[in-house]
Amino acid sequence: MSRTAARGLAALGLAATLMAGAAPARAAEVTVDAAYGATIGGFPIGAGTLSFSVARNGEYAASIGAQVTGLAALIANRQATATTAGRALYGGQISPKAYMLDIAGGPVPNHVEMALANNAVTNVSASEIRIPGWERRTPVTPAHKRGIVDPLGAFVISAGKARDPLSAEVCNRTVKVFDGRARYDLHMIYGAKTEVKGEPGSYSGPALICAVAYRPIAGFRPLSQAELEYERNIEFSIVFVPVASTNILIPHKVVIGTPSGKLVVTASRFKVSGATRTAEARGEAARSDDGAER
Repeated sequence: MSRTAARGLAALGLAATLMAGAAPARAAEVTVDAAYGATIGGFPIGAGTLSFSVARNGEYAASIGAQVTGLAALIANRQATATTAGRALYGGQISPKAYMLDIAGGPVPNHVEMALANNAVTNVSASEIRIPGWERRTPVTPAHKRGIVDPLGAFVISAGKARDPLSAEVCNRTVKVFDGRARYDLHMIYGAKTEVKGEPGSYSGPALICAVAYRPIAGFRPLSQAELEYERNIEFSIVFVPVASTNILIPHKVVIGTPSGKLVVTASRFKVSGATRTAEARGEAARSDDGAER
């Protein structure tokens, strides 16, 4: 698998998580209903909806339904569905238990199913996809399938014990991802705090910008020196927003540089329900206390 394709799939996975309809977790405390749009170079290429849920015990669930739109549909009229489920642990880790991806409309079927336990793959099934350089890809070993999260769970952040869910420490982490065929790291570092201004009825409030470095580990073909330089300097950032009174953050916006221009996935609607207190209130408290004991 090429790194550009994998990064695009990661973004689409995110867009999917952000463009999804999900079955709520049992005894869900908070749900998110959102709509997202995707553009490349300013041109619309995709749209979808999100329904994400988090239960009181940290269990989360999401599913994806994304559709290529605009002129891009004339070239690749594809639809993607995906699901993920797992649990956000108090220490700040995400522990997925199931993942599924299905992309229809391409030249060959693209289907992946994984079962996971304790951040390790216990079973995986992936349709065979052959692209140029496939035979030269770096082998994936059993070790590459341990200590990982799935591509959708990679975009669910648990603030863990952090008193301020928008602090730098929440960004600063390396997420190890296995997508059923390839292993890669998403190395996140703190960028800045910002404010999101949503439409009436949508989320407006504080947000966290994380810069992301994409690092391929296994399952990819070797790159030339020029390709390596391009990879090291690619733009990749995520704007995370807190999901109300939970310690969970999910993306509101993603920007990824591609050879065709910037891929931008942005929420046009982001409605949170079932919260005991709003994400805006939690963000305001974190900023006003500025590190004081709570």
